[in-house]
Amino acid sequence: MDVLADVLATTGLDGVLLAQLRSRGGDWGCGLDRLDAAGFHVIAEGACWLRVDGSPPRQLVTGDVLLLPHGTPHELAGAPDAQALPYAALEAAHPPRDGIVDLGGEGPAAHVICGKFGYAGDVTHHPVLAALPPVIHIPGMSADPELQGIIRLLVAETTRQRPGARAVAARLTDVLFVQVVRAWLERADTTPDAGQRSWLLALRDPRISAALSLLHQAPHRPWTVESLARDVTMSRPVFARRFKELVGVAPLAYLARLRIDVAARLLRDTDERVGRIAEQVGYTSEFAFSRAFTRARGIAPGRYRRAAAVG
Repeated sequence: MDVLADVLATTGLDGVLLAQLRSRGGDWGCGLDRLDAAGFHVIAEGACWLRVDGSPPRQLVTGDVLLLPHGTPHELAGAPDAQALPYAALEAAHPPRDGIVDLGGEGPAAHVICGKFGYAGDVTHHPVLAALPPVIHIPGMSADPELQGIIRLLVAETTRQRPGARAVAARLTDVLFVQVVRAWLERADTTPDAGQRSWLLALRDPRISAALSLLHQAPHRPWTVESLARDVTMSRPVFARRFKELVGVAPLAYLARLRIDVAARLLRDTDERVGRIAEQVGYTSEFAFSRAFTRARGIAPGRYRRAAAVG
């Protein structure tokens, strides 16, 4: 079981291109407010600077990818100390043409592709986004060939204005997200005191990753800590300690959350009866499932389904 793919399929993220910024010279700055989504930028050409409160300015160059999983407010600028105006003001002063906000100026060109990954709920509660740090910067020069290829394709589709380019670019953003998460995982510190415990980092531990795969493959099974430990050939106390150390929650707490997430997807995407969904995610009665779902999501399963259909 590919745990990352399963979580993304269960919870969903929709990649959307928002705008493109183009400038010539360093006398420009764009302020971007907090998003209710994960923001991303791809540096298609030239260089610019990222400014986030509490951190020194960071230079971004051609081929770099920036992901802001929690929608953190930030600024992009042509120089470390260039004044930034709100994006809305820049757009009003420089109306977009073909989706590009051209800021003008004189000097070396810079071109930034901006987008977001939308989610129906709060991004800070999305199981993937919440596991990531506020800012992820993947330098293009150090990215693996697959990620470099996606970046080149995305830049080509957004700059050549070919038929169907926007649809192709939207699909590429979905692949871009997975590739950026992979790149982050390869670089992330997995020591327990790193302060970034999550199931994502746990995927790098062979036995805990195997346990996560078992849970995702069969969330309906009556798992116990003992049975999971046995299946990944660990002692119960060592497994329980290592799982919580890496994932941040105990194995059965993770399973309980997983069952609710799977049930929510089934309620949204299928016409299965609530009682049947309860069985598929491991509950022995519809009443027990409804009570657990309501406690976790703040809304009963039937009302959740109706609200999702309206949305």
